[in-house]
Amino acid sequence: MSILLLLSSTGTVIVLSLLTGQPPVIIIFLGVFFLLFCAYIIDKEFKLQKMQKQLREEQFKVLEEEARISALQVQLKELTALQKAMTAIGMETQPEKALDTILKAAMELFMADRGSIMLVDEVNKILVIATSLGIKPEYRAQSRPKIGEGIAGYVAQTGEALLLPQKVNQDQFKNFEIKATELRSGICAPLRSRDKIIGVINYAITNPAKRLLTEYDLKLLIIFAQYATLVIETANAARLR
Repeated sequence: MSILLLLSSTGTVIVLSLLTGQPPVIIIFLGVFFLLFCAYIIDKEFKLQKMQKQLREEQFKVLEEEARISALQVQLKELTALQKAMTAIGMETQPEKALDTILKAAMELFMADRGSIMLVDEVNKILVIATSLGIKPEYRAQSRPKIGEGIAGYVAQTGEALLLPQKVNQDQFKNFEIKATELRSGICAPLRSRDKIIGVINYAITNPAKRLLTEYDLKLLIIFAQYATLVIETANAARLR
């Protein structure tokens, strides 16, 4: 476009000079001047495009580096949380504190608003909260779902880890209890000791400004569930000794 405009301008000036009877020297001078000016503009245009390309490449490199740093920070956060949970396995004389440590480590990682570890009461066939965060004491005392009822009861019965959407399919869960605070996202995984389900661990996000939990978070939760299971197994073995 720039080349066409400059060439047309040069041609226009030369034609006007011929029509007005200007001396050949002036016409040649004007033609050469406009051609040199055209070459100058084209050279600057190419240099500008080259600089823009280099700038885009530098911006892309910066974005790549930021993404790499962000990914490393996420991995470091995950490893730190898992390391905290691993230390709980050795607390065989303090199983309650160990479960608290695991629950808190995962809650910080998921940035959840509430979480709990519930254990199976074999005699009464219910789930009892062993430790919790973000749950009101009165609700904690009342929350004793039967095996097979509600989300936690469903997971305890089926052994299936669940990623819960914002709108839970209530028909999927028997005697589903609607909470006062709306769910934004949730995850729940079983505590599996050999072929037996001994409890569940679950987290929920209610703040609409926070992110949604993902399948990757659910896989991490299963690891935390394994740590919690080891704590309970270790504590039970210590009591039997």
